[in-house]
Amino acid sequence: MPTTSRAFSSPHPGSFAESGSGGGFALLRATGLRRFLNEMQLKELERYCMAGTGKGGTTLFRQDEAADRLYVLVEGTVELRARPPGRRVYRTVELIQPGCTFGDEAVLDAPAYLSSARTLGLAKILVLPRSGFDRLTEARPDIAVGVLRCSGGCLLHTVRRSAILTQAPADVALRLLLDELATSTGARDGRPVPVRITHAQLAGLLHLSRETVSRMLGQMAAHGSIELGRGVIRHRSA
Repeated sequence: MPTTSRAFSSPHPGSFAESGSGGGFALLRATGLRRFLNEMQLKELERYCMAGTGKGGTTLFRQDEAADRLYVLVEGTVELRARPPGRRVYRTVELIQPGCTFGDEAVLDAPAYLSSARTLGLAKILVLPRSGFDRLTEARPDIAVGVLRCSGGCLLHTVRRSAILTQAPADVALRLLLDELATSTGARDGRPVPVRITHAQLAGLLHLSRETVSRMLGQMAAHGSIELGRGVIRHRSA
């Protein structure tokens, strides 16, 4: 019998406002899982998941903690940060957008998370505990395969974007990244689209110094393609 009682027993007190399992089906339909599972399968998966919300700055898990939960982002943005070997400072390695999974280590049999995760603003999230996924593999392997396919698709997107951004010229990579983030935010009837991201976060994603990113953003602002604000970049469609 599935259980969700421990889904949000986070080691970080106050990290979530638990909303229970009710309404999880509608949330699951809003994620990338809908591409791999039909409605009957999503309804069954709901029994293994728990929904919750996290305010801005909520730490969901930390690098090297036991990977015991898979997360699915429904609304908001989640930042993944890691401290590379030999470094003292954490750097942004990915920004998770709605519909995708993170904490995929939990379903890939990895013992610990490779990065830390925190919310940027209010976020709505679904959680599938590793123990629930293990039960799925036995009771409903078809659903477990769908979860793995969704997780793999999100990981491929991360690898593909990282490869493009690190190999393209710095100015091209910055423009492509802002285009993608603005698109995921949604159209605003021709008005500038706010992308809530800092210069330091952009620098981490692009593997550049913050000074280089700030200089390029200043040049883009001078040309009128973006407007700079505190913690936000307003992007104008080309």
